Amino acid sequence: MASYLDYLEFRLSNEYSEPPGVRGSSEPHRALVFATLDLGADIDTIGQVAASLIGINQTDLICLNALFRDGPMSAGRLASVIGLTSSATTTAIDRLERAGYVHRRNDPADRRRVLVAASEDGARQAFALFDGLLDALAALAGTYTEEQVALLTEMIGRFREIITAYTGELRSRESTHRPQRPH
Repeated sequence: MASYLDYLEFRLSNEYSEPPGVRGSSEPHRALVFATLDLGADIDTIGQVAASLIGINQTDLICLNALFRDGPMSAGRLASVIGLTSSATTTAIDRLERAGYVHRRNDPADRRRVLVAASEDGARQAFALFDGLLDALAALAGTYTEEQVALLTEMIGRFREIITAYTGELRSRESTHRPQRPH
């Protein structure tokens, strides 16, 4: 399976010009940008595989993660957090509820409002799949100094900010953009 780096190297070695964001960058800087893109693809893949192992899809796993991480919330809030339409979010919640990973309950502060919450047992079962990965990542992080870890944590946080902002930019194009296929 070719990586995104392989794809970009293909682009750069053929008739395409170098992407403007990396044009003129040093090789270590380019390697960091491309490694980050590859990491994103790898995270996407592990999410697909893990979701499949517990009988849900990746979108459902993203919903479950948001509920596990942030706690109970309304379907509308969940849609906003994960960037889905309200109907797509409701469909995901329905699937997760049928599978036993979430449940709906009345909001104690406003009984007219319904909250969606991760089922403790379901979330524990789902995220236990990641225990080995988390152990390996923690062990790797332990090989770096606290200063290096702080720098990496800051950089990853800033990468996430950039990716989140760019995702928002792409989403804003969705309503007016017609997909263009290669000729």
